[in-house]
Amino acid sequence: MTQRAMNYAKVLFILNIPDEIVNDTKCILKNRELLDALSNPSIKKNEKHAVIDTIFDKEIRSFLKIVCDNNFIDTVGQIFYMYEGIVLESKKIIKATLAYVIKPADNQIKKIKEFVSNKYNKTGVLLELKEDASLIGGFILTVDDIEYDKSIKGTLSSLHKTLVWR
Repeated sequence: MTQRAMNYAKVLFILNIPDEIVNDTKCILKNRELLDALSNPSIKKNEKHAVIDTIFDKEIRSFLKIVCDNNFIDTVGQIFYMYEGIVLESKKIIKATLAYVIKPADNQIKKIKEFVSNKYNKTGVLLELKEDASLIGGFILTVDDIEYDKSIKGTLSSLHKTLVWR
């Protein structure tokens, strides 16, 4: 991710555009043909602006035109990704991923969320659940770049490393 994309994400956040409009724009810009047209240097700026005016909500048009004019529209995915992080941070919410073999019960998920929110001093946790049979048993909780490996696979790997070094 680049600093330039982060700067655009901060501007998008400051503009305080409703989430629904940002999400709709994000979905529309997943269209590869549209993105290719908006990033094509042979298409005139006024033609790109006309397309933006036709397709997108008026509250986000100016932002998209500036991104397009600065030849950065092809990395709009990075901008939206960083924007989502800024929005979560502003709400004191943290993202986490829980990989598991058997889906934990609701009360276990609640305890995991409480652990994460207390550990990272956040008011909420956006927990993504992923089934992963390769873990054999247990789970892996990933928060930011930190991994809490409580899986059988992880335990066996750790034991293997210990035995190999002896």
